[in-house]
Amino acid sequence: MKRTKLIATLFLTTAILLLSTADSYGQKPFKILSYNILEGLKGDSTVEAEFAEWVKKIDPDIIGFQEMNNFTQAKIQSFAAQYGHNYAVLSKTGGYPVALTSKYPIVNVQKVTDNMHHVYLVANINNINVIVIHFSPSSYQKRQMEVKEILARADLFPENEMTLILGDFNSLSERDAASYGKEDLNAQKEREKKESHIRNLNNGQFDYSVINAIEKAGFQDILLKFHKDFQPTFPTDNYKAIISKRIDFVFVNPELGKTAISADIIRDNVTDNISDHYPVFVTFDLK
Repeated sequence: MKRTKLIATLFLTTAILLLSTADSYGQKPFKILSYNILEGLKGDSTVEAEFAEWVKKIDPDIIGFQEMNNFTQAKIQSFAAQYGHNYAVLSKTGGYPVALTSKYPIVNVQKVTDNMHHVYLVANINNINVIVIHFSPSSYQKRQMEVKEILARADLFPENEMTLILGDFNSLSERDAASYGKEDLNAQKEREKKESHIRNLNNGQFDYSVINAIEKAGFQDILLKFHKDFQPTFPTDNYKAIISKRIDFVFVNPELGKTAISADIIRDNVTDNISDHYPVFVTFDLK
């Protein structure tokens, strides 16, 4: 009888420990990073090593990259392994690829170049649908077409699944409109007079249609849940541009948005210099 009670007690204790361990894992924050790394960190091995060490410190579970220039599938796998990501997918070689690296398997991958200025990547990681984009830098009309494509693709995911769309949208949010003044608008007009291939103004005004379309489709600009002040992502301190603007975003659907616990633009000594864009970093409590 005593032996039976002892076995039962040991079984119950083990079960409690297992449940506690499972709970602790479930409560572990799930972190994603979106980063345009400026032409693949320029292929500089010293900068690549610095970047890997920086990533180890913030410890993201997923990174969505833009401008993975000069990377191959083999290179991105070895690159990701330096910071503890055993899974990596590159959208294409040549041009301006996007990419995903992850601590978890990357499944149901689609790489789409058709109808896109650059490319976009679709995958599922840890039961999260992920779309990594890099929209046209020079035409608001092309971006309007691209966002329709992305939203049509996102609409294929069931509403009860978690979905995020991240990357360099090269688009402005109307929620930041108060931060773009007449001087900014005039500077953009002057640039478009000099460079005929650039048409980012819509009837002489800043265009907000792309981001408006994403929000109308039900996606949340997750940074604004935690920051009401203007948080520009371009350019960084070591680079110059005619306008300081927020063009890098992480959008989440309601199912994923309710689990978000923080969102930030990371500005530090590394990100000031490593690219002309600052990264977006979001943390979720998936439980």
